Amino acid sequence: MRSPSLTRRSEHAGGRLCHWYDWRGRSVLVCDSARNMLLVIELFADKELEPEDKYQILLAMLFPDPAEALGMAGGDINDLIACVLWDACGLDVTGTKPHERAVFDWESDAPRIQASLMSAYGITWDQAADGLSFADVCALLGELVEDDGQTPFAQAIYYRTAKPPKRTKYNGEQCDAWSARRSHFAIKAADASPADAMEEQNNRSRDLFAALKAVAKGAEVGNV
Repeated sequence: MRSPSLTRRSEHAGGRLCHWYDWRGRSVLVCDSARNMLLVIELFADKELEPEDKYQILLAMLFPDPAEALGMAGGDINDLIACVLWDACGLDVTGTKPHERAVFDWESDAPRIQASLMSAYGITWDQAADGLSFADVCALLGELVEDDGQTPFAQAIYYRTAKPPKRTKYNGEQCDAWSARRSHFAIKAADASPADAMEEQNNRSRDLFAALKAVAKGAEVGNV
């Protein structure tokens, strides 16, 4: 996922936040608000829609003008989509990108994220989700942790990642309390660790992307 920039200008197309992304020396406009990219991630996790339907939905979600994106990329539209997904939200659909261990979950940590954004920055989730890119929101959350603050989100990350105190004969109660806090903040979604959940998500994304590539290839053949 690309880093936030102070010189990158945002645009709005059809009421949606967009930014320009580089691809093979060309620029493509992408709808990359935090809310939209979370919906894209949910689309990849959806088990009911057919790949053909997902492909059309994905194009409309990512690009304010899907026809223009298709015209620019031509037969390389799948590479464009893969690059955009990685740069915009860190979703690896090719299985070729390095991954860090996941330490939070958007769904289970939603209340902590909402409360922390309001407490630290005075902004609501709706303001952040629709007014900032996915990368910018991730940067804000990262600053909460680096600032060593006491927001709910920072506390959760601390107890998930910090090394527990070494138990001695004098600090048993302290260690027990620390362990209880770690258990309280642990991600319990699907009884999986954050790393397991991320790997499962990436596996599903790669499977779907393979199906989408087949759909796109079929569309090319049909247009010949």
